[in-house]
Amino acid sequence: MTTTTIEGRIPVPGGEVWYRKAGSGGVPLLMVHGGPGFPSDVLVPAFEGLAADREVIWYDQLGVGNSAPIDDPALLTVDRFLDELAAVIDGLGLQRPHVYGHSWGAMLGLQFAAERKPDWTSLVCASGLASVPRFCAEVRDLMTKQPGNVLDRTYGRELAGTTGDPDYQVALAEHWAVHTLRNPNPPVPLSIEGASMITLQTMLGYGDHHATGTLRDWDIFDRLHAIEVPTLVLGGEFDECIPEHLADIAARIPDSEHITQAGATHMVYLEEEPLRRENAAIVADFLARVEARG
Repeated sequence: MTTTTIEGRIPVPGGEVWYRKAGSGGVPLLMVHGGPGFPSDVLVPAFEGLAADREVIWYDQLGVGNSAPIDDPALLTVDRFLDELAAVIDGLGLQRPHVYGHSWGAMLGLQFAAERKPDWTSLVCASGLASVPRFCAEVRDLMTKQPGNVLDRTYGRELAGTTGDPDYQVALAEHWAVHTLRNPNPPVPLSIEGASMITLQTMLGYGDHHATGTLRDWDIFDRLHAIEVPTLVLGGEFDECIPEHLADIAARIPDSEHITQAGATHMVYLEEEPLRRENAAIVADFLARVEARG
């Protein structure tokens, strides 16, 4: 079945962002992509099928993909990205939407839900962390368990200032291929085209194992109890956002459930089709069950 798509632009603090809508009717589903610094195209293949039952909206955060660029690092704050999320929802006139956030997008969803008390139908926290310091330590622990001294060849070189060694990128790829994305031929080619290095470096730094940017101390575990939105905390068996981290998030949100998808990594929506299809089905089932409550 072919679903008609509509594209447009919405003013947000700092510029305009691009969005893509597919489907119609039902309770709308807004997709908030990960990063920070990478666009939304990766979230399309696995979830465009959900547009058969509802309107599904993807948007590129300011600075990436088809949205306006960011040249001023002063715009790269969590509060501005939260205001951007509010502007997208308001600009599209979304009434009580479901909000799906992956990784960085889930971090925004968690903080928004905890602090701003939105009237959302549900929140899906997909591989989204609640503490950057804890997450980085957990990723480094995963690296120590991989063969080939992956931690020393990455984090060790960062501390020593020797990241120019060609083997540094090789080691990062070795970690990626176990915990981030195992599919060598994802449905969306991964590249830096459309990405924002200024966003990535300003907010994160070296990577998920070593945050040196403005997010390095971000932690909202003590605020999760304030979330009143029904929440699905979803992750993968091999996810670098480990199941224990996600279980602790779910334990703090009053109306939540935690699901670990067998065989899944951090970017399960780009894995082989059976894993992608199962992941989308888990999300669709949760949305339907929340809506059935009335």
